Amino acid sequence: MIRAASWSFGFVALALLLLLTLGWTEAHGFLSMDVTDLWAKSIVQIEGPAQFKASDAFYPPVPYALSLLGQAVLPDTQVPVPFVLSALVGAGLLVLWFLNLRDTGGFSGMTSALVVLLLALNPFFLRALADGPETMFCILGTWLFARGIVNLRLTGNAPDMMKVAVGLLVVALSDSYGLMLCLGAMPFMIVAARPSMIAVSSTGYLVAMFYPVAAAVGALMFVSMIFDSRLIPLLSESATPLTLGEHLVILAGLGPAALIAILRNIMVPRLFMPLLAAVGAVLGGYTLNVFFHVEGDPAMALAPMLGVLVAAIRFWPNLSLREPIAIALLALSLLTSAVVMRHVAHDETRAWTNAMLGAENAASRPAREVVSFLRDKSDIMVDVERNPEIVVGLGNIDRLVIAGEPAYDWALEGGVPRTRYIVVPQQAEGQATADRILRRFPQLKQSQMPGYEEVFQNSRWRVFERVNEWN
Repeated sequence: MIRAASWSFGFVALALLLLLTLGWTEAHGFLSMDVTDLWAKSIVQIEGPAQFKASDAFYPPVPYALSLLGQAVLPDTQVPVPFVLSALVGAGLLVLWFLNLRDTGGFSGMTSALVVLLLALNPFFLRALADGPETMFCILGTWLFARGIVNLRLTGNAPDMMKVAVGLLVVALSDSYGLMLCLGAMPFMIVAARPSMIAVSSTGYLVAMFYPVAAAVGALMFVSMIFDSRLIPLLSESATPLTLGEHLVILAGLGPAALIAILRNIMVPRLFMPLLAAVGAVLGGYTLNVFFHVEGDPAMALAPMLGVLVAAIRFWPNLSLREPIAIALLALSLLTSAVVMRHVAHDETRAWTNAMLGAENAASRPAREVVSFLRDKSDIMVDVERNPEIVVGLGNIDRLVIAGEPAYDWALEGGVPRTRYIVVPQQAEGQATADRILRRFPQLKQSQMPGYEEVFQNSRWRVFERVNEWN
């Protein structure tokens, strides 16, 4: 009982420390778009009208469902619910890594604690934490997959085969990029397999590995057909054009440490081959992402390598100097990752790095300005799904008129808007119009909406106020 209480206290303390790092970046104006979207969706679904019907997909379902639950339990919290989830998953990961290294890896308690500390301080881990629960679950699933695939090679048991499948399932249902990781893992599953299993049935082996993922995604597609919603309306994110050299710089953050960790077992094929397959799965997913842009930030596409790195260190043979080498390797990885993060070209990771260093994120200023303007106003018509920053900035939808409410639906279905205010994003010339209000009333782009005049404008948003009344 005492031991369970001490572990619970440690877990909560870790989660609070991780929340403090997230609070630090938020205080300096950084909130990732994944966190913003997930929190805004949760607020609208829990607090919005019963008639609200989301046009966006509910994929990936695991973080979405947990975020809805968290918002229902903590409806008035000022702390982003995705931050709470991310901190809880991150703390759970660190505790699991510590126990795995100490109890099954044979490392001393002190070394296990130092290894976990270096992992927790790694910029890739902290950046993944700030990216939200999707990326943290993706790291968890990759670690489960890497552990399972090694144990499967060692034992060939059905339970270990299911562990691999569960890892892939967690990855696939927690992040859209997880689908790329699953596809990237397919060609390497043969490399990791026991020769005897391949000799019996290579097809059966692959089907057993990937059936849970295919069944889960198929079930989601079936549910989406029943409720007439799209499972994955658009996987790709805005791509940041990077040169080959810039991709190599990102890979230098965790790639060398992972390769060194698996090369330690190069003379033991039953360990080296499955670990090589795990590294190959992450690199395969990263390569696919270069072409499909499922994860817009390449640094986050590499973050699951942390799970492979931990698994590789756990399976190091118990030779002399094993523990000092493990600590030195992770310390070196921390330094290289810090250097890499300073040179990543993606805007969001650059903004996160500056926020961690205490610099204000200028990109968040327009959102703060428009929220400050709207703070004391009500009867505001806005497309919350295309402008989640408005919802997150206000913290609720009490003063908003959104889809599912008669005034909003009437206007978008052919009527005349009657709300006091209308908020729309700035529209660049030739840019595709995603905002539904702008699509319905294109006159707003030229400030020529009858009965409304522009009362606020900045680089991101425009606010119009009603000046005439209709009968």
